Amino acid sequence: MASCLALPRKGHLEALFHIYAYLKKKPNGVIVLDPTYPDIDLRSFNDGADWRNFYGDVKEELPPNMPKPRGKPLVTRLYVDSDHAGDKLVRRSRTGYIIKL
Repeated sequence: MASCLALPRKGHLEALFHIYAYLKKKPNGVIVLDPTYPDIDLRSFNDGADWRNFYGDVKEELPPNMPKPRGKPLVTRLYVDSDHAGDKLVRRSRTGYIIKL
């Protein structure tokens, strides 16, 4: 429905009514986002690679007047989902994401 916000039509309103009717019949439905950290095998990354041939001898640029970090480190999580040509009318691809801090 979000892809139809710019120019909604009567069919979009009917589709929205169908969504609400489904949600009314399934009041206990939930979306579950797993709060645990994924178990990533770091051996699958090329950790010992020497990238200086590709990037040169570069360092991260930090502002000289940057303040020291304060407080706890921030954990960022990003959930992404996409489909290729999922819009049946114009065959456009869609991508959605949620960023949790």
